[in-house]
Amino acid sequence: MHVERFLRRSGLIDWDGDLLARSRLDPELCRTLHVAALLEQDTEITVRQTRALGLDRVDDVAAFLPVWEAEEAEHARALRWLLSHQHYRPPQPHPAAISRRRRLVARVPASTVGRLSPTALVYCALGAAAEYVTILTYTELVREVDDPAVDALLRAITRQEGRHFAFFLAAARSRAHAISPTSGRLARRALVALWEPVGVPSLGIDAWTAQFGRLLDDARFRARIEGMDRVVDSIPHLGGLRLMETFLRARVPTR
Repeated sequence: MHVERFLRRSGLIDWDGDLLARSRLDPELCRTLHVAALLEQDTEITVRQTRALGLDRVDDVAAFLPVWEAEEAEHARALRWLLSHQHYRPPQPHPAAISRRRRLVARVPASTVGRLSPTALVYCALGAAAEYVTILTYTELVREVDDPAVDALLRAITRQEGRHFAFFLAAARSRAHAISPTSGRLARRALVALWEPVGVPSLGIDAWTAQFGRLLDDARFRARIEGMDRVVDSIPHLGGLRLMETFLRARVPTR
């Protein structure tokens, strides 16, 4: 079972604080890692929302959540330690106003949403999509690092994010196989309404574009990020949504 595979290799990443303290990084890379640390810490918010929806009552998610939260928090702690020894001006994200669709969703009692059959599928599909993009972003940042300690840290985080991705994707597929076509159509509509690239809800679109636009200017990286759509396609009921491709074409056109 996917949760057993996940738990078998769980545990906090190893990192050397003394070596990281002596590392010196480019300020632009520091700003990107600063945002990454914020997003890693945001996992605790996601965990609270998951419990509010009642999704933690299912065995696999109940076992996954505390481990996931602890591992992500350790990612944030290691990145903050590294950045505390760097010289850079932190980015100042200004989250966008809550969109109308989010205000409407917020008015629906969480207990009601949690009882809908597509809810767990949507949650796991969103998790898989977010982790996929996170893995590719860390992999790209490794290319900018020539310090062995930082390289080791980012690779360790990336490997662990790979385990998180594998859990979410397997959990999404398992749930998709168990729901009706009607519930599958509801899941599709919910994903179109709720999905945004990881970081956009926390930063706002302007700050997100300012921080990650430099990566998306690389056609190779952009093509790999669009591969998120193939991940979503692999989940029953969700094929053909093209969430990332549509978003990038509308909000981050190629230059």
